[in-house]
Amino acid sequence: MAAAAVPAPPLTPTPARPQAAAPQKPAFEGGFYDGGFVVAKGDDFSLKVNGFTQSRFTNFNPEGGGVNNNFDLALGRLAFSGNAFDPNFSYYMQYEATTFGNTNGVSMLDWWLGYQMGDAGMFQTGRFILPYSRQFYTHPGELMFSDLSAADYAFNLQRAVGASFGGKTGRVGYHIVTTNSIRALDAGGQQNFGGDMAVQGRLEFDILKPFGYLESSPDNVDEAQFSLGIAAAFNPIDQASGFQNVMPGDETVNVTVDTGYRLGRASLQAAGYYRKNDLISSVVDAHDWGYYGQAGYYVVPQKWELAARVSGVSFDQINNPVVGGSVTEYTVALNRYFKGHHFKVNTDYSYLRLHPFTEPDRGDHRVRLQFQLLM
Repeated sequence: MAAAAVPAPPLTPTPARPQAAAPQKPAFEGGFYDGGFVVAKGDDFSLKVNGFTQSRFTNFNPEGGGVNNNFDLALGRLAFSGNAFDPNFSYYMQYEATTFGNTNGVSMLDWWLGYQMGDAGMFQTGRFILPYSRQFYTHPGELMFSDLSAADYAFNLQRAVGASFGGKTGRVGYHIVTTNSIRALDAGGQQNFGGDMAVQGRLEFDILKPFGYLESSPDNVDEAQFSLGIAAAFNPIDQASGFQNVMPGDETVNVTVDTGYRLGRASLQAAGYYRKNDLISSVVDAHDWGYYGQAGYYVVPQKWELAARVSGVSFDQINNPVVGGSVTEYTVALNRYFKGHHFKVNTDYSYLRLHPFTEPDRGDHRVRLQFQLLM
């Protein structure tokens, strides 16, 4: 009898090769440049760092003598921005250093929180730049000249602590703002000293392509850009200003109309300002006016720009004791762009025609040379 077949032992399955874990997508990425140094970028959290430096030499030669030559760190800024916990919840923090005013202090310039409310617009609270005048709302690194016009110094409403809401629908942009008393650039303080608060609104109409808040474009513009802005504000004055001829206790009603046009290598921009000041020192209101018009043209595309500006300020009455009168500014400039607004040199000459309240007119001369790095 044949021996019974011995059944073969069951096959032991070959253990499966361990599979490498699927790579996990990082919560955020960073370490690159995109309009700033991106430290972190994710859906819930992001952080961008920007830097800005303007170094300026000024030769000031007033009629009658007393020449002054001076170097300044005009502006040195460091900014942090991004979103936290929610793509719609944003933050912005900016510090500024300057030697203007014979100082070298560092101050908090902007510090605000914002929430994007769908297509309606963004709610913002904190200390922020105010959407009043086109020239001041433009980043100082993207101006056509080394500095603001004489009129914008006299009439801009620059920064304050409060809340705002703004957005854009179609061709119309809008802002409404309520804040503490708005200080001029040469005035200090942040707190509101009375019950009245500043209220401001701005409308921006894009009649052609948007001109936006960029005074000079190194890149050639193929389609015409044309925008018109209108802003108005009520401002109770809590701090004196020599720039703006106001005193604590004054109450001002402010209006500005501004516009910009750009095509090819040329840019044009203009604004008119009006302010009614209910003077605390007088029963008669003061009616102050200002304007500027400027033009720039790239004689060598993306490299060399010629520019000219006329600006005027007419103060109605003596108010702040340091204000000697009104002024008309005539400025010509030659700008060299190495990397657009990121790296450029501004050179300008100004003839300042002063119109004192109680003395004959006089003419002062000013030359500025400014180096800029914008990151």
